[in-house]
Amino acid sequence: MKKNLPIRFFVVILLMFLFSGSLFAQVYHFQEGFAANAPPAGWITTNVAWSTTHNNGLYTGAYSAKLKPNESFLICKVINTADVLQFYCQVRDTTAATNFHLMIEKSTDKLTWAEIGKDPFSKADTNWQKINMDVKDNSPQLYIRFHATAQGGTAALGLCYIDDVSVTKLAVSPSDATLTDFTYNGTTVDGFTAATLQYAVEVPYFIDHVAMGGTPNNPASTMTITNPSKLRGTEAERTGTVLVKAPDGVTTKSYQIVFTVSKYIYKTGFVTTGASMPPFDGWTTAYTYTTTTIPMGDHGTFPGPAAFRFIRGQTDKIGFLNTAKYVKSDTLGFWLAVDQGDGVEQLLIEKRVLGGIKVTIANLLAADMSPDWKEFKYPIKTDDSTEIIFTPTITPESAVTRIYMDDLYMTGKPVTDGIEKIASKGLVSFYPNPATDYVIININDPAYHSVDVFDIDGKKVFSAGVNGRGITIDLRNYPRGIYFVNCSGNNIAITGKFIKN
Repeated sequence: MKKNLPIRFFVVILLMFLFSGSLFAQVYHFQEGFAANAPPAGWITTNVAWSTTHNNGLYTGAYSAKLKPNESFLICKVINTADVLQFYCQVRDTTAATNFHLMIEKSTDKLTWAEIGKDPFSKADTNWQKINMDVKDNSPQLYIRFHATAQGGTAALGLCYIDDVSVTKLAVSPSDATLTDFTYNGTTVDGFTAATLQYAVEVPYFIDHVAMGGTPNNPASTMTITNPSKLRGTEAERTGTVLVKAPDGVTTKSYQIVFTVSKYIYKTGFVTTGASMPPFDGWTTAYTYTTTTIPMGDHGTFPGPAAFRFIRGQTDKIGFLNTAKYVKSDTLGFWLAVDQGDGVEQLLIEKRVLGGIKVTIANLLAADMSPDWKEFKYPIKTDDSTEIIFTPTITPESAVTRIYMDDLYMTGKPVTDGIEKIASKGLVSFYPNPATDYVIININDPAYHSVDVFDIDGKKVFSAGVNGRGITIDLRNYPRGIYFVNCSGNNIAITGKFIKN
């Protein structure tokens, strides 16, 4: 019997290892190598550049963060508790800079910072140095930042480089009822922190149902999910809730979102710069620019420092802007301004319904436009698939006249109880669902004329006329996820969804 004791002891230890996951495993909030010439999602930087010359390479990403003189900040995304911080640091410009220091700090509000450590490296060693620091903070809303200071120094060299940052979680408490992730339709709530329980979210016009979700910080917690019952109803009907009960059976937290549905099908202030750059997928342009060089300045209703500029007037180089197709359009609006007009410039605005012939909405003459921003609004009032086409007329010989557009929008028609909204009567079906390479959308009513498909963020990814028939969509280049389908006709609309694996 004594001879078997070591074997039994080993078996007990092995079983403990298996059923506890790992006696020595660490759970990470993140393990971040820097993959782009920009901070990762949720991170905040001040006076920080990104380098591919100095890269440690432990985690995925070819960049490192370069902290520059005389002061710079790199703030990690918000986390729920922290145990150990690990990162790699390379000290650089210690000769040109004086009084160089790197402070590692923490905060629960990004206003008041407490020091975790200072200069946790050898300044004489210019190789990558691995640094581990205890944080040991159980705050459900916690920020960690790297704070570099110096006098003098060379910005091109930087004070130091930071790469391959990771933070582990503290062991979970039986009374922990927090979430580490709070979602709707698979999208994480913008600005989520475990300590904040109430949120307001605006969803795109075409979204008519929401599925709540979340991830408990303590895996043994339980969740009770209540989805909004009516997104266009009262505040109570528009509220979604995830109730978390801790393993102690007593502690609970209720995370809530009050949803509103945007009145806009699309809205844009222009944010890109360069030739023929459409503002949305599915739009087309030619001989146009989005530019931040705007004589009358950015109009500024919607975010974006650029404006859309029509520049060509030659018969063989006619500029235009053509939107994608959108259903249930109500009102079109935009702002225009003309620089160095010669009195003959025009802008033709047309609509095309169900892919048919173009119908003129307005033909703006030089007398209608102004060198200052001026708003134009037109009723569209259609339930069917509709696109908008803007075509300028600019004298070729002038070579200086420019028509600028900014803050373009389309509002959707109000949804009423008289419009069928739910695909529950066998009028539309999806096969296969979930789908992999293709999905077949069958429509069993000739009154429906068009199909529009939207991703989880409400962005249109497919549009076609169907004339009451079914349609096959090639999904091979579509990301995995949930897709929403809107089938529409005259004052009728059916929605449904399918899953791409």
